[in-house]
Amino acid sequence: MLLFCTYTQGRANTANSPFTFHSEIEKSNPTNKLPAAISGTVVDQNNLPIPGATVVVVGTTTGTVTDIDGKFNIDATSGQVIRVSFIGFQSTEVTVGNQTTLNISLQEDTSSLEEVVVVGYGTQRKSDLTGAISSVTSEDLKETPAGNFLEQSQGRLAGVDIVRANGSPGSPVQIRIRGNRSINASNEPLYVIDGIPTNANINDFNPNDIESMEVLKDASSVAIYGSRGANGVVLITTKRGKTGKAVISYDGYYGVKQPIENLNLMDGDAFAAYSRIARGHDGDDPSFDGNFLAPLEIENLQAGRFTNWLDLALQTGSQQDHQVSVSGGTDKINYYVSGSFFKEDGYIPGTDFERTAVRVNLESKLTEKLKLGLSATVSLSERNQMASTPFSNSIGYSPLVGPTDEEGNFLAFPNPREGLLSNPLLNYQPNQYVDETRGHRIFANLYAEYQFNDNLKLRVNYGPDFNLSRRGTYGGMLDGNINQGAINNQMDFAYTQENILSYDKIFGKHALNLVGLFSVQSSRFETSSLSGQDIPIEKSLFYDLGSSSTITGIGSSLGEWGLTSYMGRANYRYDDKFLFTLTGRADGSSRLAEGNKWAFFPAFSAGYILSEEELMQDSKISFLKVRGGYGEVGNTAISAYQTLGGLERTTYLFGSTAAFGYANSLIPNPDLKWEISKTINIGVDYGLFADRINGSLEYYITNTSNLLLNRLLPITSGYNSVLQNIGSTRNSGWELSLNANIINRPNGLKWDVDMNVFSNKEQITELFDGESDDVGNNWFIGEPINVFYSFEQGGIWQTNEADLAANNGQLPGDIRINDVNGRGADGELTKQPDGNINSEDRKVLGSTVPSWSGGLTNRLSYKGFDLSVLVHARMGQMLNSGYHNLGGNNWQGRLNAITMDYWTVDNPTNAIPRPNAGEAPLYSDAVRYFDGSYIKIRNIALGYNINAGLIQKLGLTSARIYSTVNNAFIFSPYSTVDPETSNGSVGGGSPLTTASYIFGINLKF
Repeated sequence: MLLFCTYTQGRANTANSPFTFHSEIEKSNPTNKLPAAISGTVVDQNNLPIPGATVVVVGTTTGTVTDIDGKFNIDATSGQVIRVSFIGFQSTEVTVGNQTTLNISLQEDTSSLEEVVVVGYGTQRKSDLTGAISSVTSEDLKETPAGNFLEQSQGRLAGVDIVRANGSPGSPVQIRIRGNRSINASNEPLYVIDGIPTNANINDFNPNDIESMEVLKDASSVAIYGSRGANGVVLITTKRGKTGKAVISYDGYYGVKQPIENLNLMDGDAFAAYSRIARGHDGDDPSFDGNFLAPLEIENLQAGRFTNWLDLALQTGSQQDHQVSVSGGTDKINYYVSGSFFKEDGYIPGTDFERTAVRVNLESKLTEKLKLGLSATVSLSERNQMASTPFSNSIGYSPLVGPTDEEGNFLAFPNPREGLLSNPLLNYQPNQYVDETRGHRIFANLYAEYQFNDNLKLRVNYGPDFNLSRRGTYGGMLDGNINQGAINNQMDFAYTQENILSYDKIFGKHALNLVGLFSVQSSRFETSSLSGQDIPIEKSLFYDLGSSSTITGIGSSLGEWGLTSYMGRANYRYDDKFLFTLTGRADGSSRLAEGNKWAFFPAFSAGYILSEEELMQDSKISFLKVRGGYGEVGNTAISAYQTLGGLERTTYLFGSTAAFGYANSLIPNPDLKWEISKTINIGVDYGLFADRINGSLEYYITNTSNLLLNRLLPITSGYNSVLQNIGSTRNSGWELSLNANIINRPNGLKWDVDMNVFSNKEQITELFDGESDDVGNNWFIGEPINVFYSFEQGGIWQTNEADLAANNGQLPGDIRINDVNGRGADGELTKQPDGNINSEDRKVLGSTVPSWSGGLTNRLSYKGFDLSVLVHARMGQMLNSGYHNLGGNNWQGRLNAITMDYWTVDNPTNAIPRPNAGEAPLYSDAVRYFDGSYIKIRNIALGYNINAGLIQKLGLTSARIYSTVNNAFIFSPYSTVDPETSNGSVGGGSPLTTASYIFGINLKF
């Protein structure tokens, strides 16, 4: 910490001081001298003014804050001590002598407990927080090169579960903050980017523009966002220019991608043996090759010609990103401008995602009191997807045939034994398959801020969000079908208008912050669609659907919703150790009917910093705070117009003639209310050994009531279902985070460790009419919302168990089911075996919710080298494996080529039943469920900062080269493929998640 003071003679003008001076000054002055007016300036280490810094005379109620130029006036006498503090900087004290002018320089505080954390409509020191907030910085995010900031955050945030849907470029990333609360409404969090809320596609934003990301987790933190914060809030702050000369930066990388775990397919010999056994179990003579292989397959088998269809169907993917930015500023204006290009080519040909984005952040100080600003992103994106057919057919196709004939001509159906199964490479042919989505996005915040005085300011935000997207699809005729195409257009326009009045006051040991808000949010979306078939010119794809012989569909829609809100928040700090926050927000939603539109959401939290007590001043515990809070939030994240009735077009007979008419499609329910979540959160923040070890521990309970559920209605009502408020859920859990500076040698080795571990228990606590379970929807009291309900496999019937198997109509080699339930003499279920296998033996096998998750990051640096390794664990969740689907034709020896441990007399395994080409095995669903736990080496990054002497000769101020591996290794009891998935299921043709190997460079001029 550096401090310099200069002393000059003269007397400052205190006429504009906002403080009243009390007799305590006289009491603290032993010489009874009158206090003198002292003026001064507070700057940072770059000699830039710090507005809003707190300046107090220690031991008195005299205090003030610096103005927009960092200047202050205060009365003090010789011998008194002036303390200067500001969020994110080390506090400093200076003893008053004969001087009347002080110039004070504050140094940034590197302690994580003094970090500035963005909260709703403001910032706070991390040490002053009373709610549950997790955060990551741009330095954390850039360790994992990825197309969006959620994927970069995996494994870094306590209480935040992030999983990618699959390995397709541009595929969605699912985030759940402390679990799922709602069964029918959305469980997605609210995103707030530079103060403007949005729920739209996060892939439109360049993650390199992000300065920090905070996640608000408990109700006392999110209540300020009311109904839109029911599932947590993700606050994004983008980069800003700093006063000084312009800094030009280039950040770029290129890398290759491939599946983390690829499927192991049979060769021709193994496939032939498997097919022979499967056909033999179907009752044919297994010694007769003609029964199970086509002549072409037999010829290739004898010649040793085998095809690995995955090798033909897949390619090496790639990922690249390039960004140029310019930032800087003066005392009147600061700016940050960036342009970026990102592209990811999938390992499945024809799949890719690319984004071109421009960000402009400007802020201008027009007068001493008024400043205007703009934060805006403009992005263009394109995503191409591929049908599941190439992948799913590749893992089920005979390796004894190839994609072409002897002359090299492409064969649409190369396997004569399976004439309806097309060539896995069919969709790669020109004009055969297209699925293209283009997006155009403008997202901005235009704001004005007026500083009435040192304490009071008004900020006005206007945030437009314009999103235009078009998806076009086309299927050609090589598969023998009529070609068809479709186009879907959607235009969304939303805006947020906010008036925010804030007041800050420091007086003695008291600090008060008040925020008031009036907000209006509005959204309008339009859609139109057209589809047709038998398009005369194949190359026109979906661009000329009007020429289709048959128009198969025309549609359009319009939807609007609005939200009006009033909010107030008070933060109070006493003596730097007692903390209180009180929040209230009233929301009115157009999605609900009159009488239920408005709801009020209160929250309160408090904290006590025990380490400020004298008793703990010399303790190894450098920081200790206990805190707790309670809050309520609502959820109306359902489609608009659910409270109103609806009509749909239908056909009926008018005499003997078909006629069109309209029938009721949606029953009105004007009684719909808000889903309400009530949360209690208790936390402890700690710091040890001068904060070299610090972190937090949380425990919470969230009860959600008035769930919005579709209730089935009797046929006589004329409706299928009605949306009602019925049921409730509970989420409870704990979170632990720890940050440690293990080694910190100046100009030598540094070693830092970040760790987080958390567990969330999700339960349904009530369903309609007090029913205990809803088996049809897989909803069970006491269980999570998404569970797997089926028979439990007990192995495979062995040859010495033939009689037992026969009791259930089965044979050795069939699936054995555990007998877990039966009925007693009174007809009630006993939860005990009864010797019979029936539907009552089904049970909840597991859920998609992990028992616990966590991340561990190790960062090492020495001289110019740096190394970081992130390990991510997700443990205890269950997985539904589509690769073990025994239904249909998959694993019966017909449409499967995956290597597996199947049962035979000579191989009495308990894993996979005997193959049967004629029928699926009884209870085939039971073999699909696996322990989906995994531990991943999520990221390894090695970098080198090039010697300053060398780069200065090139006109650079800094240069860094680096190499990273994302998803380097995986450890899981499920060994088929990577078990990471957002819905608990893998297979079904979904692209596998990928590992990437990347090389990049960062340059600054």
